[in-house]
Amino acid sequence: MNDDTPQLPPAPPPPPPSPRPAVEAIERQKASTIAAMLGASLVFSILNVALNPDLAQQPSITVTQLIANVTLMLLGFRWLHLDSAQLEIRRPIWLNVGIILLAIVFVPYYLYKTRQPGARQAPILGFLGLVVAIGVASAVGGGLMMAFSGTPAPTGPGI
Repeated sequence: MNDDTPQLPPAPPPPPPSPRPAVEAIERQKASTIAAMLGASLVFSILNVALNPDLAQQPSITVTQLIANVTLMLLGFRWLHLDSAQLEIRRPIWLNVGIILLAIVFVPYYLYKTRQPGARQAPILGFLGLVVAIGVASAVGGGLMMAFSGTPAPTGPGI
């Protein structure tokens, strides 16, 4: 071998992978979870009316409603898990318990504490809008099922 051959410097290391694809994947998963919450509300309200035709006369909590509530809670925690992973934070156990017991208070609290000043209003209003949208999806599903099945609309003192 010839010692006069110039040595090339080692190639620079490749740049670290961009975190952007991971962020975009989490954003897609969060949007899918919200869509699943809306779809579950619609479907479970249809099922609730279909499986409980006397629901209008005797309003009570049904197994379908219980399953729907648990499903929505699990989907909500899925969204919170994705959001926490995206922000690289860990929620304390007391906050998780609070979310289970009184989500309408503790989810906005979580959103307030995990967002920068000036960027807190939109997520909190988005959550409250989601609560309204879930209620609307549930009412639409139940109303459609009542209309197509001939179930009478609820009336009386319980309404």
